[in-house]
Amino acid sequence: MAKKIEHVAGDRHMTLDELSAFVADAFANGATGAEAVAGAVTFRAKLRTVNITVQPEAKHTNGA
Repeated sequence: MAKKIEHVAGDRHMTLDELSAFVADAFANGATGAEAVAGAVTFRAKLRTVNITVQPEAKHTNGA
């Protein structure tokens, strides 16, 4: 099952530290770096929310 990871700005807009925490959280939860990032911005084009969907790793079977 896919997992959605979303971070919301703590104030009126997202800081670089908050964006960095989102990236660290995404990688810690299985993101590969190839996922498309979605987000919402304020009327002044500041980041408000960011999210990605991480697909679970395919389990390999030996077949033996």
